[in-house]
Amino acid sequence: MNIKRRIIFGVLFLALLAVVVWVWRGRGPGELDKYKAELRAKGEKLTFAELGFPRPPETNDSLQKLIAAVATIGNAKTDLANLQLMHFASPGHIQVCWTASEPRLTAAPNRTTDSATWEQLDGDLQAASDGLREIREALQNPARYFLLDPNNFLNSPRVPFVEERKAAQLLAADAVGALHSQRLDQAQEDLHALARLAQLHRDDMTLVSQMIRVAITGLGLSATWEALQIKGWTDEDLTALQKDWEEVDLFNALEKGMLGSRAHGENVIAWTRDASVQQRIQTLGMSAGPPWTKDDLSNWGFMLLWRMSSQSDELLMLQTFQKNLDSIRRLQRGTPWKQVQAEIKLCADGLQAKENSPLLRIRYYFSLIMMNPNYSKAAASVVRNETQRRLTVTAIALERYRLRQGRFPADLGALVPRYLSAVPMDPMSGKPLCYRLNADGTFTLYSVGEDGVDDGGDPNPSSVTNQFGLWSGKDAVWPAADIGGR
Repeated sequence: MNIKRRIIFGVLFLALLAVVVWVWRGRGPGELDKYKAELRAKGEKLTFAELGFPRPPETNDSLQKLIAAVATIGNAKTDLANLQLMHFASPGHIQVCWTASEPRLTAAPNRTTDSATWEQLDGDLQAASDGLREIREALQNPARYFLLDPNNFLNSPRVPFVEERKAAQLLAADAVGALHSQRLDQAQEDLHALARLAQLHRDDMTLVSQMIRVAITGLGLSATWEALQIKGWTDEDLTALQKDWEEVDLFNALEKGMLGSRAHGENVIAWTRDASVQQRIQTLGMSAGPPWTKDDLSNWGFMLLWRMSSQSDELLMLQTFQKNLDSIRRLQRGTPWKQVQAEIKLCADGLQAKENSPLLRIRYYFSLIMMNPNYSKAAASVVRNETQRRLTVTAIALERYRLRQGRFPADLGALVPRYLSAVPMDPMSGKPLCYRLNADGTFTLYSVGEDGVDDGGDPNPSSVTNQFGLWSGKDAVWPAADIGGR
């Protein structure tokens, strides 16, 4: 091959390489900057600085007091953390825990028995009484934040979710023990503390903090159902309990978690793009010099390819976050969950298609990590618990109406404005919760369930199954107490 041909082939190779690089780079910084400007013009806040971080120093020490109180409570013979609440005996009917002949514990492979005696439970709760009192005191004014500066994401402190979960389980067990002993004042204090625990770190812009709140809310609502099965509550008691749960807003919690996750994604991408070679070596665990391993070379190659297309990755991440945030906000405004769920799934499916391509997994590496399937699961969990919260608030208002009027109302509109500011909306349908007064004077209160179809308050499973639960029926019906018990 003569020199002229070599030059021609060299030029063609360089041109082809330039085209490949241009195609690989994809959308440049101009399009990314334009999209960010559009989002900010709409009022979106993309960074933690725009979201108000770093926070001022936290002077509220309620979390430290809570952790210290939990640490004082040792292991209990009855495994208080596994007390079984809202155990469905049949579709739409729950066995009341505090009326059972013995406390029920959830099944566990490492336990030889799933039962205990009320005497054992009372003894364990008495032994933990000082710690429980300190937990309740710590939750009189729960801290609004955990992370004061999430920008330092490489050294973020561990969220104490184990301690928070244990505190919730202990409070729920104490409430059930108090109900069994007919000590309504004690049960009310525990339920109030549970609702306040659901407000701990309510202004954190992290999904993990917000999902802990969702889980605690679910446990608190289960304990509240147990409490509503006992007579003796006054209107003042129920008004306070209703107010506690009215103050919890799980849709807002999900939005905050998503906003924080987006800002976190911006932090991670910016750091990875701008990090020095030494920083990348330390973070990726690579060798600082030869001999390099196969994994070292793979990491170097990955980083080179990703940095060339990092603008495209960041753009996709922002676009996907925005689509999900828009869907969540439509849910807050009344769009039925089934429609919102389909929108979220469409985003997830689009990312999954990229996940299946080795090259696209590199190009959109952080988009695929940040927008993982856990967001879809988190949204589904939030919608279920928020729907249950609204059912609970409505059921409390109905009981308040019955105490004053001697009967339940003919429709939910009768609760407004004395007992409710408005009839709660069903997130599953985007319409008010369903209700009817039964011929025997009881009522049927329900959500249409995740399929969005109103089956007239039918709690029976839509398929053949031996599993019963609030979300296994055709509709999500506010459960009645099982006729059994003591």
